[in-house]
Amino acid sequence: MRKYLIGAFVMLAVFVVACKKDKNMVNATVVDTGDIAKDGCGFLLQLESDGSLLRPKYIPSAFQYNGLKVKVKLNRDGEGETCNTYPTKKFYEVVELVDIKKDLE
Repeated sequence: MRKYLIGAFVMLAVFVVACKKDKNMVNATVVDTGDIAKDGCGFLLQLESDGSLLRPKYIPSAFQYNGLKVKVKLNRDGEGETCNTYPTKKFYEVVELVDIKKDLE
């Protein structure tokens, strides 16, 4: 009986730890603004929480699809850059992606 209780406790602990892997991730949508060499800004992330657009320093090619729903963990240090979009220039905060995965929900 005792070994079953210990086994059940271990399984419960593993389950709880496994469920928290998305803890610090936020929902976002990949937005393709066009080729940087032309009049675009490349791929941006639009956060679901406030609708703000962020420019990742690097986004893996597997996630470079317009409208793709993702979960991301970001490092935000406040730096940004101007993007030359016709007819105006826009300023975007530049972020580093710590983790990214498709949102399956």
